[in-house]
Amino acid sequence: MRRQLSPSFFPQNSMRKTGVIADDFTGAGDIASFLQKGGARTLLLTEIPASFREDYDCVVLALKSRSAAPEEAVRQVKRAAAFLREAGMERIYFKYCSTFDSTPEGNIGVVSDFLLEELGLSFTLLCPSLPVNGRTVKDGILYVHGVPLAESPMKDHPLNPMWASSIPKLMSSQSRYPCFVLKREDMISGMAWKIAGEYGKKYGKFYLVPDYENEEDGKRIAELFGDLGLLTGGSGLAEYLAGGNGCLGEHRQDRCRKAILLCGSCSRMSAKQIAFYRDKGYDTYGVDSGKLAEGSLGAGDVFSYVLEHENVLVYSTAAGKTAGKAAGTQEFYRQSRLMENLMADLSQMALAHGFDRIIAAGGETSGAVTLRLGYGAYEIGNSVAPGVPVMRPLENRKLALILKSGNFGEEDFFEKALQEGRICV
Repeated sequence: MRRQLSPSFFPQNSMRKTGVIADDFTGAGDIASFLQKGGARTLLLTEIPASFREDYDCVVLALKSRSAAPEEAVRQVKRAAAFLREAGMERIYFKYCSTFDSTPEGNIGVVSDFLLEELGLSFTLLCPSLPVNGRTVKDGILYVHGVPLAESPMKDHPLNPMWASSIPKLMSSQSRYPCFVLKREDMISGMAWKIAGEYGKKYGKFYLVPDYENEEDGKRIAELFGDLGLLTGGSGLAEYLAGGNGCLGEHRQDRCRKAILLCGSCSRMSAKQIAFYRDKGYDTYGVDSGKLAEGSLGAGDVFSYVLEHENVLVYSTAAGKTAGKAAGTQEFYRQSRLMENLMADLSQMALAHGFDRIIAAGGETSGAVTLRLGYGAYEIGNSVAPGVPVMRPLENRKLALILKSGNFGEEDFFEKALQEGRICV
């Protein structure tokens, strides 16, 4: 069916090396884990290096553009795309949250428009699905565990509230180009590229939102559209696009010393994971952000407890609770920043005291931790949960970092992370 399109609709050759532009760190780790699972040698970078001569199948670049203004997001993405192309990456994947967390003023559409134009392509996909974590798309509607996005608990997210469930509707306020649904039956019947060709003749540039509810859908989408020079979405497609030469080297069992677990996430799943860890008899330490704000509690107090106990989970007592009237207030953001700074301080103290495993839950928490630790490149290892790999800094391969979004993982996540992190290199 592809012959029905003009050559400008797809790349001149079949491409394998993939450069990923992720809009935050946890998203970068998420997609890197699926690329590694698919067999690709994968490197994660937190900044653009001055020089780059590494040979990897996939290079994932973690930006800080998720909540940035559209102009700033495009500025970051422009630099990232230029670097990845210079590094020999033949396909660009723009990775954003699997819940398409956006608003009418969001930047997903603006960034996608820029990449379409920069790469000289007529169309690409919007594919946020991650079925293994309950994120699916049908008829252009994004669902979370079977519930339309805008009706799910995500609608109350304090930083990125989910105001609509229709991806075409979300894009209509952000993008200059039209957005169309691509049904499963049209992909199965072989009509997908004919439909794309018709849209191309009429609109020039456009987006397709394919049905993606299960593994078979993901494989089909990758087979149909894997040759596109630009893809966008969550991490669901990554495993099927990897096409690498095999996983990184064999790991060996080694004797590890001590771990610290940090959870600044306030999600309901985080609350369940904290309760599971505590009920299994592990040590926990709850931190009230109000005490941080008034100065009656500091990182030194918390770390003293951590040193006296084993594998302590330090968590925000706001986990599982709604922010209520406080959400969006200046004081709310101040206390959130104080919690992030505390977690970052604790990670730095743990590293200085010889801890070899740091496990962090929550996107903002993970970002604060990685920023404080200052590592620029990570090798991707086995996954603790879908989208949550063990990462080892190239500068410190004895350190295992496990960083996740608040809603990722099952209730036993922290216990699993503790055990997986013991596999050292």
